[in-house]
Amino acid sequence: MLNTKKLYYDDLMNQKTLFVSNNFFFLSKIEHLYQRIVYCPNVCSSNQKNFFDNRFNELKLHFSKIEKGVINVSDQAFFLGWDSHDERNMFKENIIPLQNRLFSELPFNTPDGFSSFRKKIEKIIPSTFQEAEPPIDQEVNNRLDYFFEQNKIASTYFDTRNELVGDDFSTKLSAFLACGALDVKYLFNRVKDYESRFGANKSTYWIIFELLWREFFYWHYHKHQTLFFSKNGIKGPKKFGRVESYEISDLRKIEAHPFFYACLNELENTGFLSNRARQIFASIWINDLELPWLSGARLFEEQLIDYDVYSNYGNWMYLAGVGVDPRGKRYFSVEKQLERYDRENKYLALWK
Repeated sequence: MLNTKKLYYDDLMNQKTLFVSNNFFFLSKIEHLYQRIVYCPNVCSSNQKNFFDNRFNELKLHFSKIEKGVINVSDQAFFLGWDSHDERNMFKENIIPLQNRLFSELPFNTPDGFSSFRKKIEKIIPSTFQEAEPPIDQEVNNRLDYFFEQNKIASTYFDTRNELVGDDFSTKLSAFLACGALDVKYLFNRVKDYESRFGANKSTYWIIFELLWREFFYWHYHKHQTLFFSKNGIKGPKKFGRVESYEISDLRKIEAHPFFYACLNELENTGFLSNRARQIFASIWINDLELPWLSGARLFEEQLIDYDVYSNYGNWMYLAGVGVDPRGKRYFSVEKQLERYDRENKYLALWK
């Protein structure tokens, strides 16, 4: 009887194979360099699986040799989409150094404060990025058209960005950025094009502002690296160890504010939480329940469809007081937050 597993491995060893977990938009530039392209995103939850299955279906329409598979390291294999999540497992010499960021390098050392970073980067950011890849994923293009053209939500984004319910309060593009189905340079250019046609205001600027936050955490990780996964973050000596992982079903047994359970329900059903919900949820996790911030970051890693390792761990450190915020741990009064952002209890009613 033939040993099919051995044949598969021998076949793999004799081919130049590209494993792809994210940063998909680079494929059009480099696919010709490889005989095989294997799609293998990091998936933990059913929402993540469904999301990435949809991305694969879109990729298959454009790249005939792409196939689903699992990572199998060999001398002839390369990897697109590496991030710090894979740092201890992946073969660094074969990582393709392509990341979905505005800049491939910076002419300054990354400061520990976002305000200082923003002032420096705004001096060098171009009005348009010349090398920007348009999306091939139809779902991405549909959302871009909906947001910028059909409803012109970009003009009112600042006023709605902290809302908790609906399709129009945010860009809903974070998942496409995180997986690399949307080139961040293309999105930047799209905002600038919108401003040239419909006018610039605080809302259009705030979209750019949040892209800069995303950029900041990427470069901040490169400065501090594994401290992002230390119990003390960047504030103290390295302290690594086992990170406890929590099942959502077990978290429902903890006595907490109803908003906490509502967030768990939305997270489990959709793989998404609004930015405001994430901050309130993290405050409850860290301050009220006194659970480890690293475990909260792990929960988001395992559930969010827009999980981005740098922004996720950077923001959790920030809220836990072991990151870039000089004011220390952030506390959000749930009652005050809901009075301001969910006065009619729409969120709690939807996800109770």
